[in-house]
Amino acid sequence: MSTPLLTPEERKARVSTLLRQVDEDVKAKKLDDALDRIRKVYEFDIKNIYARAYEERILIMMMEKEREVVVREAKQQAAEQVDQEVKRRLKEFYKQQELETQKRKQEEKTEQVLEDRARKASVNEVQEGAHKDLNAIEKDTARRIEELEKRLIAQIQQAAPGTSSAGTVTGAEMIQAEAERKTIQDEAFLKMKEEQKRAQKELMQQMEEERNTLLEREREKAKQQEIDAYRTLMKLMIQLAVPAEMQSLLLQSLKISFSISDTEHMEVERSVQVSAYIDAVRTLWQTGKPSDEDSIHLKNLQQFFKISDDEHTSITKRIKKELGLPDETAVIVVIDDDPSIRKYVEHILRKTYLNVITAANAESALTEMEKVSPSLIISDVNLGAGVMSGFTFYEKIVAGAYGEKLKSIAFVLMSSMEGEFFVRSAKQLGVKAYLPKPFTKESLEATIKHALE
Repeated sequence: MSTPLLTPEERKARVSTLLRQVDEDVKAKKLDDALDRIRKVYEFDIKNIYARAYEERILIMMMEKEREVVVREAKQQAAEQVDQEVKRRLKEFYKQQELETQKRKQEEKTEQVLEDRARKASVNEVQEGAHKDLNAIEKDTARRIEELEKRLIAQIQQAAPGTSSAGTVTGAEMIQAEAERKTIQDEAFLKMKEEQKRAQKELMQQMEEERNTLLEREREKAKQQEIDAYRTLMKLMIQLAVPAEMQSLLLQSLKISFSISDTEHMEVERSVQVSAYIDAVRTLWQTGKPSDEDSIHLKNLQQFFKISDDEHTSITKRIKKELGLPDETAVIVVIDDDPSIRKYVEHILRKTYLNVITAANAESALTEMEKVSPSLIISDVNLGAGVMSGFTFYEKIVAGAYGEKLKSIAFVLMSSMEGEFFVRSAKQLGVKAYLPKPFTKESLEATIKHALE
């Protein structure tokens, strides 16, 4: 459709009207309508700079809008994927829990058999003890009756035969003996009854104690299983990078399911955070020294998991030792009167260790060691005329001449003297290692690493 012939003033008026409508459409975010009006503006004025500016702005806004849609859809898709992965992992977890429960029940069944045997053994022990006590009472009763009968027979035999009083004495003794026999039997009956009561009471008490012990053990075991399951699921959420809001909702539900108190939650959370940080440190150091970018990432993790600087240092040292890596924070003191040796050793060690102190003699080294506590001292034996030798310096350190703290510091001697007697003497003194001169970079690094272990 061709544009009707208009005067310049009419064209200008229409363009102005269209641009105002474009501005209103942009404010209302009706971007498609705004573009249509700009096209109409071009029909009247193809070079209109305001239309060009509006068009550029609208296109940018449309691109931003599309980008927002894409980002929103990507986030939604990522959240759905995380949700699906969480559900899948939870399903696997509960399946594993079910298998472990079955395994645990089998183990508990075996334990129950052993406990039943132990309980029967305990019951038998009590019964055997009671049986022995009853046998002892019966034997004592039989012995007393036997003694009574022997005494009665002896009295009858002592009575003179043919006398008129013999029958009377014998009858009286018989009556007395019968009375004593009855007394003995009554006493034995009472003792046996008391013994049976005591044994029964002991057995009941023992069974009650065993029952309470088993109940308490089951309660502790069940509680530990709940805490372990809660810890496993918390680790899983960290590994999957579950969003904080979703993680909070899941943990709240799990706390109720596993009967986890706030104190237990804090303890588990702390242990999981430390464990996750240890894993992160180990992963970074497994491929060598972390890059600056890795260090920034680790610092962010440290803040996120609330790991103190002291904890970070301790964890890093432990991981590096575990991986066989040198401790770069170690403070190494190098003593040699030859400046070229000092520079060479310092040049090599500073590639790995942050704190390397050099000195020409022991006295200068002691001045430096007042400022910082060393991890290792490596000293030449012959430090020049008129000064303390490396041997003497080490002997004084071991003797405690410079304080108790230095006595436990690792010490390495180096010298151009390689005689077997010399080397053996150094080791007998207790030095950590002996480094013969001249030495290579590799032998120096190996010696230092061994000495710091």
